[in-house]
Amino acid sequence: MKIKVPSHLPIKSLLQQLGPENLSMRRRLFLYIFSALCMLFALLLMLFNLFGILNPMRKSLLDSMESQLLGSVASIEHSYDKTAAHAISFASQLEQQIQDYLTETNLTFDDLRDNTEAITALQTRLYNTVYLNMQLAPSSGAFYLLNTTVNSNVQTPRYNGIYLKYINLYSENTVNNDFSLYRGSVVTGKTNGITFHSGWQNEMKTDFFTTCNATFEKGVYYALSSAVQIPDTWERARYLYVPLHNLKGEIIGVCGYELNDLYFQLTHSVADSQPEHLIYALLDSHNEEYTGQFSSSIYSMSGPVQHSLKLTPQKELTLFTFDADTYVGQTRTIQLGSREFTVAVMITQAYYENHVRKGQLNAAVVILIVALFSFAYCAFITKKYVTPILQKIELIKSSEEYGEQINIREIDDLFAYLEEKDTQYEEKLRKLERARQDAETETKKARAAYESAIEKYNLAHSQLQHLAAEQKKEIVLEEYEYFVANLKTLTPTEYRIYQLYLDGKGGPQIAALLDISENTLKYHNKNIYSKLGISSRKQLLRYAALKQLQDEKK
Repeated sequence: MKIKVPSHLPIKSLLQQLGPENLSMRRRLFLYIFSALCMLFALLLMLFNLFGILNPMRKSLLDSMESQLLGSVASIEHSYDKTAAHAISFASQLEQQIQDYLTETNLTFDDLRDNTEAITALQTRLYNTVYLNMQLAPSSGAFYLLNTTVNSNVQTPRYNGIYLKYINLYSENTVNNDFSLYRGSVVTGKTNGITFHSGWQNEMKTDFFTTCNATFEKGVYYALSSAVQIPDTWERARYLYVPLHNLKGEIIGVCGYELNDLYFQLTHSVADSQPEHLIYALLDSHNEEYTGQFSSSIYSMSGPVQHSLKLTPQKELTLFTFDADTYVGQTRTIQLGSREFTVAVMITQAYYENHVRKGQLNAAVVILIVALFSFAYCAFITKKYVTPILQKIELIKSSEEYGEQINIREIDDLFAYLEEKDTQYEEKLRKLERARQDAETETKKARAAYESAIEKYNLAHSQLQHLAAEQKKEIVLEEYEYFVANLKTLTPTEYRIYQLYLDGKGGPQIAALLDISENTLKYHNKNIYSKLGISSRKQLLRYAALKQLQDEKK
């Protein structure tokens, strides 16, 4: 439907032309049906959008991320629980061996401080336990630290122990792997054939012993650290550790496992050649900025340059801002040991938006098809039902007859009703015409009577004026003026009687109207005559007529 509107017409005129009174029945029906379909379609779109049907690709992507997140949470919890179980067993073995050594040497734990020989001998005895437990546990390294040292005079406190780290995590069998990092005494290292690298140190620094009692209270069996830089390296790792106790239950040390970025990537491996795949991460929060470990080396935070990650929660997703890159995903908070961590799955924002746009494009195509179908359907309906009606109306206009039926029950009933009404209207019209003619006849008769009454009135009025003129000649002016001046002296009853005389009433009629006797009336007449200076009713009527004539001329 097109309406040609001159460019100079204002908007108001255009809207007026689009008003129902300016549209044909066919166009109005088309618009009504089309608008109803549009409203229905809009409602369906709202419902589809509410339940995710409008963009199934987006919903499937969200469902997939949620499923992967739940799987990742379960996998991480299982993995760290398994490593924690190994660490507890590791700690039990070390506690027993340390106690056995102290018993054999008749030493206390405090006697080990600054005793290089005893500490070295203990370390050499514990090496195999560290090495064997590192082989058994899923980790990238193992360690133990005791709250003692061979040199307590150094400014920065150091603690004695062993730290072993694999050099090659890609090997299927880690039994023969070399170590990329060793912390411990020279004697222990040489005894076990370890190659010393440039990062070797005899003892290690830690802040564990300042917070150990608070960390392991309330039934906490293990602790997991944040992802931190490994000293003297570019690598980052988490440390899962459990406390070592003496016979009194006091914490004398700590042991556990290293879980570096490479280990996390191997246990949650994702092909780097497919960046659109989901990426897993275990994150730590620091002042609204996050660090952590990722399942892909592309997003590793290891190296000389420190990166930061910010999380912005949105309605259904979380926005991850990683330096210049942006990702979207979902998060879940979990408890590992004594702390809470954030498990995240994410994909690049570009891939997500491209995926969503593809779904929106499919939805737009569906909407366009539905709109075209609605348009065609409306056109068909209007042609099917309105065109026969319009043709019938044109037939009626041209032939002034209703013609044959058009097989639309309501319209056929309407035309039959109109035909019946036409007959009734014609009969009413004939009756009205007869009534009009009768009314015209009565009107002519009434006009003639009216004109006759006017003539009689004019004649009577003329006669009255003539009579008044004649009577005026018989009236004494002084008596008349006295009459007019004293009318106001009459009482209400007397003035009422005076008015009744003027109305043409006789004595008996006035007595009956005022409900008085004739004697009373005579008494009032005497007072009226006396006050007005007259002697008879004839003189009263003559003066009254003259006064009335003068009043009309004013």
